[in-house]
Amino acid sequence: MNERADTIRTPISLVIPRKAEYISLCRLVAGVVGARDMLDEEVIADLKLAVSEACTCFLWGPEGGPLGSDDGAPEKPLSLRVDFAISPAAWEITISDPDGAHRLTPLAAQTPMSEEALGLTIITALVDSIEQIESDGGSSQLRLVKLLRPQPVVNV
Repeated sequence: MNERADTIRTPISLVIPRKAEYISLCRLVAGVVGARDMLDEEVIADLKLAVSEACTCFLWGPEGGPLGSDDGAPEKPLSLRVDFAISPAAWEITISDPDGAHRLTPLAAQTPMSEEALGLTIITALVDSIEQIESDGGSSQLRLVKLLRPQPVVNV
């Protein structure tokens, strides 16, 4: 495999139902792709945890409970999109709300012990940068960047 250091591979995108049981699928993809790229096991574990925590931020409503309808009306199926843009130098992972149904609490306005704030504290410790982006349409995105250290080339 002869790739330039700045080559971005074909992006990987997942659109999953916005339910806790599907977050493990995003973790699995992060782990498999990390193993394919021969990343260190510790880096893979960090990426898997960061993806899980970022996805979890989109599961909770403003009152700290599960996101959904409380008025007895049938719930519209909500989804979550996870995009992996991977290069040998960095992983950029974007978690977004394609339905425009959930706006994250701004980072500065979060209650320190809220589900979102605890998750973001964990994410911040695991990645090199985290950015919260709000669209005009009312939805949120979390963009995580994990810089990778160059791996020594082993000639066999």
